[in-house]
Amino acid sequence: MKQQGAAAGALGGLRVLVTRSDDQVDSYKEQLEKAGALVADLPVIGIKPASDYSSLDAALNHISNYDWIIFASQNAVNYTMARVKHKGLDQSCFAQTKIASIGPATSQLLATFGLPVAFQPSVFVAENFVSEFPGYPSLEQTRILWPKADIGRKIIAEKLEAAGAQVDTAVTYQTTMPDNAEQAAGNLVYLLEAKSIDVITLASAQTAKNLALLLDMGLQQKFASSGGVTDKDQAKKRLLSSVKIAAIGPITATAAEQSLGRVDIVATQHTLDGLTEALLASLKFPQNQQ
Repeated sequence: MKQQGAAAGALGGLRVLVTRSDDQVDSYKEQLEKAGALVADLPVIGIKPASDYSSLDAALNHISNYDWIIFASQNAVNYTMARVKHKGLDQSCFAQTKIASIGPATSQLLATFGLPVAFQPSVFVAENFVSEFPGYPSLEQTRILWPKADIGRKIIAEKLEAAGAQVDTAVTYQTTMPDNAEQAAGNLVYLLEAKSIDVITLASAQTAKNLALLLDMGLQQKFASSGGVTDKDQAKKRLLSSVKIAAIGPITATAAEQSLGRVDIVATQHTLDGLTEALLASLKFPQNQQ
């Protein structure tokens, strides 16, 4: 857990907690610091390779049979392309398959692999992706590959299949608790008790869920060491009362409401840039944060 930054800038020294995974935290931390935030990073989620690549390997062996491949995250791109390399292939294997991407960051990453994006929705949520997908709702004889995490919503596959498409999903990576979960849990409780952060940023629904689990774990540690018996839900509510909870979009906001009891700031543009803009707006117009 590190905290640093400069008070100069539009965010004016706002103390922000970034909860992204270890391999993703730095880019967003730098963005916030450039905007003037004081940033603490506490990864609450781990990203690891899938435990079984048989489904993805089988799909890659016949990738030209697919009309589309969907990438819903940068992680999906990175782990899929790592598997492509492992199999001795390169980006040319996708020459006959159109690529769909959810979000500009994912599209930009695809470009670094030399993969042009044929479709990106106007709003980066599953419902818009499906309703704007080329050919929807008449997708008979359309074959789609969706490399994805081991968890997450199934609405994209379900709605595309309902429109007649054949959708093959392949687990490409898995999300876990951070490796140092017990330490992270203790650090989280410490930060909240010290009231040393103003805003917790959440960039995915699973991050919101993991944050709640770590908070429970940290409180359990505290109660065990003190020998006291305390209402954990009340203690959690008290600790969170001094911070704002900021979500990257509506799905993450729903997860925060369910896991943490509330959300205070929701980005209207569902990207990290949009999340930063939402933080700026919350300072300018505190009465209109959601």
